[in-house]
Amino acid sequence: MKRMKAGRQITTIAARGAEALAATVARSGRAALLACAFAAASLAPTAAPAQGLAPVAQVDGMVVTGYELDQRTRFLTMLRAPGDVRALALDQLVNERLQTRAAEAAGVTVDDEAIRAGIEEFAARGNLSGDQFLQLVAQGGIAPQTIRDFVGAGLIWREYVRATFLPRVSISQAEIDAAMAEVVPEPGLRVLLSEIALPATDPATRRASEKRADRLVGLDEPAFRDAATRFSIAKSRNDGGELSWTDVGELPPAVGAAVRGLQPGATTRPIPVEDEIRVYFLRDRDEVTGGTPATVVDYAALLLAGGMNQSNTAAANKIRAEITSCDQLYDVARGLPPEQLIREEMRESAVPAPFGPELALLDPGEISTRLTTSNGAMVVLMLCQRGNELTKSTTEEAVGAQLRNQRVNAMAQAFIDEARANATIEILR
Repeated sequence: MKRMKAGRQITTIAARGAEALAATVARSGRAALLACAFAAASLAPTAAPAQGLAPVAQVDGMVVTGYELDQRTRFLTMLRAPGDVRALALDQLVNERLQTRAAEAAGVTVDDEAIRAGIEEFAARGNLSGDQFLQLVAQGGIAPQTIRDFVGAGLIWREYVRATFLPRVSISQAEIDAAMAEVVPEPGLRVLLSEIALPATDPATRRASEKRADRLVGLDEPAFRDAATRFSIAKSRNDGGELSWTDVGELPPAVGAAVRGLQPGATTRPIPVEDEIRVYFLRDRDEVTGGTPATVVDYAALLLAGGMNQSNTAAANKIRAEITSCDQLYDVARGLPPEQLIREEMRESAVPAPFGPELALLDPGEISTRLTTSNGAMVVLMLCQRGNELTKSTTEEAVGAQLRNQRVNAMAQAFIDEARANATIEILR
């Protein structure tokens, strides 16, 4: 039976909140979650809370009890976290004390409804309801309140990080361009969906929405977009129901299962999701396989008739001194026959001779004037950009969001590292 892959995500869960651990459950699936829960049930019975209230650590006077440490250790054991699980559990609890204090000082809180929703989402990624998940972990001696505390701590830290660090992050176009050139798409299926969400909060409303949803199945894209604007209760209605590229693994399990087999232009059947009935339209799909992506080059070649004569050499030297991007070569070539300026983007292995070997020697923005064509024209060759072959789902928006998340996570980690360095932390036993 497949094992749950906690790995390094587990070691950083205190800083990243419930979302990272939910992703772990999503990758492992329900079977692995069930296996882990039943395996955990064989652990010795947990100590009663009253017997574990003695502190095992103090963080600036804030207490971590033996009961909390025992519960978190059991939870991480259920998830098969590697290494010294007790030490990891204590490390998480210490971090959470500092994180929660910082969030509450900034006025950031989460209510019971948000915590319940967090547990439901966590459980749904293993194809379980929140109640099913709590019942399963209870077989390993893990109290429901332990899960609520864990999810709540993750949510409050996530909201604090968003409110505090995200506004400080600015990603430039140059950074996005550089990342786009180096990105290596991860294997998987990405989908470009439009959605319509209909209310189903009571039996009568559900029946009406089910009837309407049946009429939405099979609509073409313009009609689906119009229906989303008119009927959907989701925020995406303002965009005609359109969503950005999404990994199928990040969708609710029922939705992911429904869209996997679709081809662009098709709709799903009506899908119940909590208090809604949803229908999805697949605008595009992008299946990314493993392996090393091909290198793609964007280059320009200005052909100067007459070969390497004095006039062409002088013109080439002027271009080298003044031109910093391939787009500027269009101004230089204004008035020349169109065939004298070549601009192509293709796999590096497909670039025709003699350009290919010469481009391999250039950096982006660099110009070569060493070549001539078979008919004797001097070549001003410029490498515009070199990078990995991109999938359809690798957009500037997605790469920019990834860069922002990386920057925010780094700032959050630096914050907690400094908070720990400045705190008085006593490990009592």
